[in-house]
Amino acid sequence: MVYFKYGKAFHDLRIQHGFSLSAFEELGIAKSTLSNFENGKSMLSFDRLDFALQKMNVSPLDYSLMINNGEQDSYTSIFDEIEKAYYQRNIKQLQEIYQENSNGTKEQKLLAYSAKGLYQHLPADEIGEIEDYLKGIQFWGLFELSLLANIGDKLSDTQISYILDDLLFNKIYYENDLYYRVLIYRFLYKVILHYIDSGNQNKAKEVLDISQSYFMPGDVMSRVIINYAESFYIHFYIDEKKGKNQLLDTLRFLKKIGAEDFRKTLKMQYDKRIFRKNHFNK
Repeated sequence: MVYFKYGKAFHDLRIQHGFSLSAFEELGIAKSTLSNFENGKSMLSFDRLDFALQKMNVSPLDYSLMINNGEQDSYTSIFDEIEKAYYQRNIKQLQEIYQENSNGTKEQKLLAYSAKGLYQHLPADEIGEIEDYLKGIQFWGLFELSLLANIGDKLSDTQISYILDDLLFNKIYYENDLYYRVLIYRFLYKVILHYIDSGNQNKAKEVLDISQSYFMPGDVMSRVIINYAESFYIHFYIDEKKGKNQLLDTLRFLKKIGAEDFRKTLKMQYDKRIFRKNHFNK
């Protein structure tokens, strides 16, 4: 039953909040439809699920936690370790996280691949495991978005396109949560660079446009990374000098505000791409 964990989580929340099956009929959700969903026989459409969660005053984050049986906190802490190690260029720690989780549960293996993909290429079988898992996702929780934020650019273009379409179509359900937005920005940033690196200007521009639609007031650092990606786009496709100046301005800004680990990571990405472009142009 592919949908079982989604339905079970909803069932547990419904009972916890004291709602009957018939309480959702006013939303156009029949008792039989909801029963089938809770028993893993079918999936509710995203808009109906969101309306039902709103009726119970349950946030997408709370639902995400329930889906993962409360394990989200431990997974999130490991993802935080992965992010910190990546920005500090601590390859040894990323390797240790991979080794500690690579023989565990399905989720632990995905955590392991998330760490490994930040310091070396993932083999086809590991990418296949990630894609198989993501194909069954109906609700993008913190675990899934953290995967995308770290290694979403390693997926096939077909899978990336599907995820982008889904995130854009259901934007209203994610855009009001800062934690979700930050993870989505990180995914979009990597995908933009992926398309720039592969020479796909149209797709890079398309993802840039999607990223702009997610911005909310106060998303300072997220704007920084998307603007940085946009500067790469300008450098490679519109105005080389202007793009380079914008890239360097961003690096100077990060140094000024003391975001040194973050700056070093972006500087590394800058050096790699500028060197590669100069090398090919010789």
